[in-house]
Amino acid sequence: MPLHRFFADDIRALRQGAAAFEPGSERERTARLADRAARSALPVLIETEAGSGAKALAQAIHEGSERKARPFIVFRAEEAASGGEPQATALLRNIRNAHGGTLFINDAGHLPQDAQGRLMEALFPQEGARPARRLDVRIIASAGFDLADRVREASFRHDLYYRLQAMPLALRPLRAQREAIAEWASLFAERFAQDEGKTIRGLSADALTLLTRYDWPGNLRQLENAIYRAVILADGAFLTPSEFPQIAARVDGFRIAIPPVPAARILAPIREQESSAPADPHALSLVRESGEMLTLAELEERAIRFALVHYQGHLSAISRHLGIGRSTLYRKLKELGLNDAAA
Repeated sequence: MPLHRFFADDIRALRQGAAAFEPGSERERTARLADRAARSALPVLIETEAGSGAKALAQAIHEGSERKARPFIVFRAEEAASGGEPQATALLRNIRNAHGGTLFINDAGHLPQDAQGRLMEALFPQEGARPARRLDVRIIASAGFDLADRVREASFRHDLYYRLQAMPLALRPLRAQREAIAEWASLFAERFAQDEGKTIRGLSADALTLLTRYDWPGNLRQLENAIYRAVILADGAFLTPSEFPQIAARVDGFRIAIPPVPAARILAPIREQESSAPADPHALSLVRESGEMLTLAELEERAIRFALVHYQGHLSAISRHLGIGRSTLYRKLKELGLNDAAA
């Protein structure tokens, strides 16, 4: 399930008065700010760290706004810079494509000066200026918490900064909201278990302690990927520290224990044309619990999801080891709703 659906569900539940989160929790705070942003036409600046879900939150705000039927366009400054097209030109093209909808500028702090100027001219024309075409675009941008420092260093325009900050919204890193880790982990586990057709009742107390004690440098995206991997590997009714070996290796006091293959699976009769299920926990199964083989499309999706976790969202490494081009990988991530999982 794409991450933005979790944010969108929280906004919808808040509006319907059926929110499941605790009053005063981080989820409630974020949902209320996002709801307020969705009801407004003002630019939004999401200050956060990488992996905190800024793009997902921006998409949820768009879907909760009056522009939801219009385009939601994502502009990634670093990708535009590596594509050979001048960033200012690429930015203007994306602004035009987002006409009537929302343009999300990922990591706006890395926009070069000429692109910053083009953005100001196109969306915030000076009094008396008459642009050839009136652009109706709602801007949502993300930036690191150091954007104010960039303004002071004159690497980011102060007038653009104050325009974007008309409605500021901060997404705190997971290490600063440890009380929310268990809640997010349980949500992810429930949804991924449904997607994979597994009966998982939740996380064990030890697993929740482990996840809460870890600092999560990759924030919400890393937690989401870790839970997905755990659900894929799980054989029991609860996720335990054994399903999080890479996390346990970085937290004092936890032993890394890979659970053995269940006896029922070892003793099950195997037809001559079928291969046995591998004991390696990093291997992906070719069959469902029903015994039916997965389709090639399902296998490809699982391989891509696993690679996102294994290579921590680094697209160059993923495309190289999967043997596909970077542009093909971008397309497949978009089709699977995994854009926000890429580093």
